[in-house]
Amino acid sequence: MNQIKNYVVCAHRRIKSTKWIWKDTKDEGDIYEIYRQMCLHSLASARHFLEGDWEYILWDQEIDHINEAMPLNNQLTHDLWHKEPCNILWVGPDVQFVKPTKIFGEFTDFRLFNWTDPKVWHEPNQYNAGFDNLFNNDLSYHPHTMDPKLWEIERKMYNEWNKTEGMDSYNNQQIIHNTMFWSQGLEWSDAHRPELFYQAQWLPTWASLETQDAWNQCSYQDAQVIHWHSSRHAPTKLECMRQVNEALGVAPVTELK
Repeated sequence: MNQIKNYVVCAHRRIKSTKWIWKDTKDEGDIYEIYRQMCLHSLASARHFLEGDWEYILWDQEIDHINEAMPLNNQLTHDLWHKEPCNILWVGPDVQFVKPTKIFGEFTDFRLFNWTDPKVWHEPNQYNAGFDNLFNNDLSYHPHTMDPKLWEIERKMYNEWNKTEGMDSYNNQQIIHNTMFWSQGLEWSDAHRPELFYQAQWLPTWASLETQDAWNQCSYQDAQVIHWHSSRHAPTKLECMRQVNEALGVAPVTELK
């Protein structure tokens, strides 16, 4: 019997356009290098805290615009899952493991873990989809045991994806993943796992830690994985990741492999 492989997947690409829908990243410095450093800190934290035997895959194809990234990631995830029996954990560059964390082998369903900001989503979109609880998808788990019918949902929505520049295209991947996730009929007590994906969108200085804890319904001290939301000023979020890894004694890595 073939062993089921575990993959941690991330993406770090040169993006020709510096325009990211609501901002121009050239104002934040060398964004390619900043995100490379984030990926290194994220990988180092995973090597230190993420349990199980797993391999790291980095997708690094150059693209013209940020809106090309999410459709490409969807396609590559789909192809990898169908290539061989495997469990795929997507870990965004600004996702950091801070305590021993077990995800591989823990869930048989497709998983998202915690809200995004905003938590509720009923804005106009091409899919006419709405969510009373919209979960962030920068940590997402595609186990080999997930219902294959979820891919039928994903493929239908993927093929209808409006990939033109704008916020609609940028949001579509999260809408697709939430549609897949909530179609599984999970109970809230099972679905919501904030300790596995604490959102730090307002840290370090835009809100108090108490406010951020209340938003997550989870204490920062109990978090196993933190999502720094690097689109909200990448240099600041990179420094957070650097300081946290240093404080936790995480050994640095120098290569994304």
